Amino acid sequence: MDTQAAHYAGRLWLQTDAAFGVREVPLVLPKPAAPVPNKNIARKEQIAAPAARGAPRPAAYVPRTPKMDDRLPREVPSPGAARTGSPTANRQGVDIPRPVKLPPIPDGHLEALAPINDADKPRLLAELQQETATALEPYISDIATQVVFGSGNPAAKLMFIGEGPGVEEDKTGVPFVGRSGQLLDKMIVAMGLSRQTVYIGNVVKLRAADPDPDSGRLRDRPPTPAEVALNIPWLHKQIEIIRPQVIVTLGAPALKYLTGTAEGISRLRGTWMTYRGVPLMPTYHPSFLLRAYTPENRAKVWGDLQQVMTKLGLKPTTQK
Repeated sequence: MDTQAAHYAGRLWLQTDAAFGVREVPLVLPKPAAPVPNKNIARKEQIAAPAARGAPRPAAYVPRTPKMDDRLPREVPSPGAARTGSPTANRQGVDIPRPVKLPPIPDGHLEALAPINDADKPRLLAELQQETATALEPYISDIATQVVFGSGNPAAKLMFIGEGPGVEEDKTGVPFVGRSGQLLDKMIVAMGLSRQTVYIGNVVKLRAADPDPDSGRLRDRPPTPAEVALNIPWLHKQIEIIRPQVIVTLGAPALKYLTGTAEGISRLRGTWMTYRGVPLMPTYHPSFLLRAYTPENRAKVWGDLQQVMTKLGLKPTTQK
């Protein structure tokens, strides 16, 4: 690796937002663009209490049995089948009891699995995407309007994994397209790569948000364990198909749910870990950098990315 060029590219990224094609990066996360209709809040109250027999269900509720029930842990009953008196979390349009037991991380190294040709990976991912959309269809609501599966190169050597889609991702069906996505794009370009050469996914495929009690606007939040239990099997299958050489987790939830660690992201970022034999580098989520866009934090992330570049044998781009 050209160390001088790496330092030069790193300095450019740390010193100016425009160095890699993004003219401006906000210092705070944007507020949701539009207020949530009152029916959202009413719907949440209706779902929280069992409906009387024969009473009409809320309009946004999808009364279908999910096709994924046989894949869920035994501790997670079918949506709408919560036992009387058990606490529930009204997430993603259905009642999901809690606490829950997360599905275990699959055993064995990815290298021990049967080989997959790169030419077959687009088809396999497309089939998995359709399977995921069918299984999660009962959880579509006016909060999570579509499944955000993932995007990028099916044969990518590098995979970025965040926690879940936000409002912009829910609108487009593509992960990391909002302001956090702009910053992630800049980070990827700084490594000499592009969105088309890596793969980007999330722990959960549906937007997680709650109405703000004061404004009524939807506010994105980290996924609950119940939501992770429902969604993460599809991420494990994605990784099995892509089989990246390196994984970068963005933020605490992705690190926690892919490694099982209880340590915080501040303690573990920059330290190599593994997922089923694949080197895994934890680093800060772009949304955290937007909230704390300091030279110190950017230097930490750039140092993490440089370690990834070294692991992949990449040379940094040079800017003049």
